[in-house]
Amino acid sequence: VQSDGRARHWLVVGLAMGLGFLCKYSAAFQIICWAVFFLLWPAGRMHLRRPGPWLALLVFLLCSLPVVIWNAEHGWITVNHVAGNAGLHGRWHPTLRYFLEFLFSELGLLNPIFFIGALWALFAFWPQRHERPLWLYFFCMGAPVFLGYWLWSFHSRVQPNWIAPAVLPMFCLMLLYWHGRRGAKPFLAVGLVLGLVAVTLLHQSNYIGKITGQLLPGQVDPLRRVRAWTDTAALVEAERGRLETEGKPAFIIADHYGLTGLCTFYSSQARAALSEKPLVYCVDADQPSNQFYYWPEYRYRDNRKGQNAIDVADYLIPPEPGWFWKWLKQQPVGQADSPPPRLLSPRIVQEFDSVTDLGDFEIKQGNRVFRRVHLWACYNLK
Repeated sequence: VQSDGRARHWLVVGLAMGLGFLCKYSAAFQIICWAVFFLLWPAGRMHLRRPGPWLALLVFLLCSLPVVIWNAEHGWITVNHVAGNAGLHGRWHPTLRYFLEFLFSELGLLNPIFFIGALWALFAFWPQRHERPLWLYFFCMGAPVFLGYWLWSFHSRVQPNWIAPAVLPMFCLMLLYWHGRRGAKPFLAVGLVLGLVAVTLLHQSNYIGKITGQLLPGQVDPLRRVRAWTDTAALVEAERGRLETEGKPAFIIADHYGLTGLCTFYSSQARAALSEKPLVYCVDADQPSNQFYYWPEYRYRDNRKGQNAIDVADYLIPPEPGWFWKWLKQQPVGQADSPPPRLLSPRIVQEFDSVTDLGDFEIKQGNRVFRRVHLWACYNLK
């Protein structure tokens, strides 16, 4: 932060923060990051005696008004949602489980070499903080978010992507700290090679099979979450079409908003139907649990009375314990014990005259099972 920083520079900062907040609420953490910076860098506090930072804060608050107003009109649903994700709705039971889970997740996702290098820099630069204002700036923009979430993992599970705003400033500090230091280049080379291999395999995991001679089980394939959705949507659509031959129009109900979107996107019939009214719906709810609650056209009770439906739920049975060693020996890998039978939502039972359990269906590519779906035929929406 230069001593001659002008108000227009701070206005750009405020606008960038505000637009970031409209994209992702975690951008609000930057206000805390700026506060930490001014706390740790006394020379920077001269800006607080000028209008610049306060104008930036005002611009940020103006940008946040649409979010605040909408939430105030809808029962602060986003606040409740975020609080639920953070585990604030449950009792705290101290555990190291989430702490270690968070640590090893970030170790893998951020590259072990770079993650350790960034952590080292966060603490090792500290004695030089008074002589290195740029280093301190990057520290303040990243460390409060990362360390805050890491500490929160003692309370509840922290998803690996939540620290995304901290990654870039942490890596910038890492580069400044390690630049020119003896012995750093070999570690950089190892990190780049590891990253190249990881990126390649995560973009095409079938290369693992070409290297090892055997593909990974579908349940643990790194690309499982993005594979076999065309087959999944085709199966659900086929069952819907079969139900429709019984004489009434039929639609699809998914038990999760993500499944609703995926079945719509990967089904040509569902995409074509959007010009009139949706073909795939998320299960109705009395309280808002996702965005479909606020879209009247996605309330099937108002638009599909008297019709039949296919209700779909997806789940996964993990591979058997010790699968990795079997896979290394190129032996067939089975599945863990099957979970209890899938139970239909009581709401669906109440909304339809009758329901028929159609059972489980495996979604495969080759001989690998990527997911399972359970289907029910629901007759005559009340």
